[in-house]
Amino acid sequence: MARITEDELDDVRARNPIADIASGYTKLRRAGGKLVGPCPICGGRASSQRFEVIEKDSSWVCAVCPDGGDVIRLVEKVEGCDFRAAIERLGGRTAIDAARAKELFEERERKRLAREKTSADYREAERKRLFRTWKSAMPIHDTVAARYLEGRGLELPVHCPGLRFLPTMSYWHGDMIDERGRKAPRQIYAGPAMCGAFIRPDGKFGGLHLTWLNVITSPDDGTAPAPMKAEILDPDSGEVLNSKKMRGSKTGAYIAIVMHDAPRRLVIGEGIETVLSVWTAMHQAGRELDDMAFWAAGDLGNLAGRANKTISHPTLKRPNGQPQKVPDRFPDLDDAGLSIPDSVEELILLGDGDSEQVLTEYAMERAARRYASQGRVIRIAFAPSGLDFNDLLKAAAA
Repeated sequence: MARITEDELDDVRARNPIADIASGYTKLRRAGGKLVGPCPICGGRASSQRFEVIEKDSSWVCAVCPDGGDVIRLVEKVEGCDFRAAIERLGGRTAIDAARAKELFEERERKRLAREKTSADYREAERKRLFRTWKSAMPIHDTVAARYLEGRGLELPVHCPGLRFLPTMSYWHGDMIDERGRKAPRQIYAGPAMCGAFIRPDGKFGGLHLTWLNVITSPDDGTAPAPMKAEILDPDSGEVLNSKKMRGSKTGAYIAIVMHDAPRRLVIGEGIETVLSVWTAMHQAGRELDDMAFWAAGDLGNLAGRANKTISHPTLKRPNGQPQKVPDRFPDLDDAGLSIPDSVEELILLGDGDSEQVLTEYAMERAARRYASQGRVIRIAFAPSGLDFNDLLKAAAA
């Protein structure tokens, strides 16, 4: 069979509405804007509503399998056949004239633009919700969050614009389904949280970095040790969930631990505690910090930006024995990464020693290549293997 064009695939999908084909495999009922029922692939119960047909997107999804896709993928999975056999079962390819091809192209573009608009609208609505949360937060000094940092040997700058404190913040995980079959996010925990504001390259708020904390009070004298990261459990599996979350958009954004309008020197690390550890050490050593800014990127990928390709890890293997792929040391220059101020003459990149060594080294080198400019000195500081900068700070204080 010759190569199937995108127009021919769209024609197959149009001739085979997803609801009609799925209804031939399983009994569906309407719930909100979707059709739900037992999964024809894994047999999931109808009441679980894990198998869904989304008519407006001409797609299906099963959270149990887990799998999903278009009508062609559904036939492949249910009937155990390959892609071309699935197309034949759906009536095969048909000759398409220029008028039909134009119609299919226009419909495909209409759906693409609608998806992009919906996605952009959702992201902007989420950003505004998170910004309202940020505005409602308290200054971080003299709070549970400040005590948590102090317990790790960290000091806070007098002016720390990127960090605040929320006395109570909900932790959402998974979904719940009401009596009408509508899905909604599920709150499984609420408690105090340290929050950091991600600032985008355009200078606008982009999202939040949240760290949930717990305060355990002694029943004997009412005192409490330094707060710790909260232990949050999945109520279904009992799995310990990450007490940190990043919401909104962090790509190319940073958390300002110490801000400067035109810094001559800039320190960037992955995490809030990493950057604060270096600031604390320099502050305690009496170093001159007036011309410096300190940023947290949130994670290694955001600090270094996108790679031009992935390459095989020298030692790590996937379960099938094949080499694990990791981002290369060379940047994709179409991705600008963080927006480094033109005033920066010295850029210091922090690499934790308790992260995967090759991944971290590649990311640091990628960042150095990305942010290089004439007259700028770039230094990479690595913590010793197995340690992070906060471990070094606490060891020095012991």
